[in-house]
Amino acid sequence: MLQSADNREIAMSHLQMIEHSYGISISNKEEICGWIIRATHSPREILTIALALNNWVAVNNPGRELTIPRTVIDQIISGIVGRW
Repeated sequence: MLQSADNREIAMSHLQMIEHSYGISISNKEEICGWIIRATHSPREILTIALALNNWVAVNNPGRELTIPRTVIDQIISGIVGRW
């Protein structure tokens, strides 16, 4: 159980870093963390997903508040983890 909590903190930290880097607020951070930790098994997978999300935000940054669609998360997860 501790690993799951640690992974949630890792995922949340990466999302907060993205917010800070672009001066935005990701409105569905909690949901995204849940999707990521249910699909991953290691901090390395979480980091790789976060890097892909960072790139997506860099290209698709619409302004101050951002909701990342579930379809985007699903595509990233399936491409990186190979399942979802």
